[in-house]
Amino acid sequence: MILAPLFASALLVSPSWAAYVLKRNYYGQNFTSGFNFRTAADYDGGDPTGGFVNYLSYQAATNAGLVKVTNNQVYLGVDYSKKISTSAQGRDSIRMESKERFDTGLLIADIAHMPGSQCGIWPAYWTYNFDEDPYGEVDIIEYAMFDSGNTVSLHTCGACKFDLSGQPDCNLGDEAEQCPETDNSNFGGCGNTAPTGSCGDSFNSGGGGVYATLYEAAALKIWFFPRAQIPADITSGSPNPAAWSKPFVDFETSKSSNKCSVGKYFKKNTIIINTDLCGVEIDQDWWDGEPTCKKAAKDCKTFVANNPSAFAEAYWLFNSIKLYQQ
Repeated sequence: MILAPLFASALLVSPSWAAYVLKRNYYGQNFTSGFNFRTAADYDGGDPTGGFVNYLSYQAATNAGLVKVTNNQVYLGVDYSKKISTSAQGRDSIRMESKERFDTGLLIADIAHMPGSQCGIWPAYWTYNFDEDPYGEVDIIEYAMFDSGNTVSLHTCGACKFDLSGQPDCNLGDEAEQCPETDNSNFGGCGNTAPTGSCGDSFNSGGGGVYATLYEAAALKIWFFPRAQIPADITSGSPNPAAWSKPFVDFETSKSSNKCSVGKYFKKNTIIINTDLCGVEIDQDWWDGEPTCKKAAKDCKTFVANNPSAFAEAYWLFNSIKLYQQ
């Protein structure tokens, strides 16, 4: 009877640990079919964040060459072929929202290219609870213009406080329509800046990489892995977060100064991908503070309208987005 090896194997597997199983794979030709494409007509003013942008339907974006699949990689671009009027809705771009929502799971995005560092861009890959019951938003990738690092942030309506984050709380800010009753203006929410090479030109020059976001009932954690450092278990399709390095974002109910329930605020998550241009993030002060941009045009809208070729690198190239659950 060979008992010892079996007993040894049993010791290696914790009874409380369960493997992550692939539940949804946005990949190749089925990538876009899993998303709704929002258009300017869906929003009062054309963009909920005030951008100089014209979001296209899937068909219009495909016809314009802003959405295409090549070698199973999904290209999501911005028009870089024509000048437009500053009185137009804005430059053609994309905003996608996943048809399916999820509460808990491990969301892994393998990205080969994201919009390059450039005047006027404000791209994002994020999740959001549209029911706002209560409000919960996770900005996994968000940067603008020449940001040197991706700023990951969480937003609630003043509900969650994490002293370790360097911000007073995860509030969206008292000027936001979603949070009219809050009593401060921490518009940036709570979060952390991702490691070097996590966005824009530096990300692209490194061959891209992987963002992994773990949504649990009592914790939310985010990792960034450059292309050359992606764990073998992710590549093999058997991810094991317990074996990875320390996440650069680690929000846990147990570490919340006001015992915020992570699972209560970050649920019913819809995946969103968009490339905004100008908007509330890029105000005139920021524009004037960027010598390259200020020299090129008096303001963001004028630059975006008159310099189409500047947006040739303003595209996403996704290998896949995968959702694993236990």
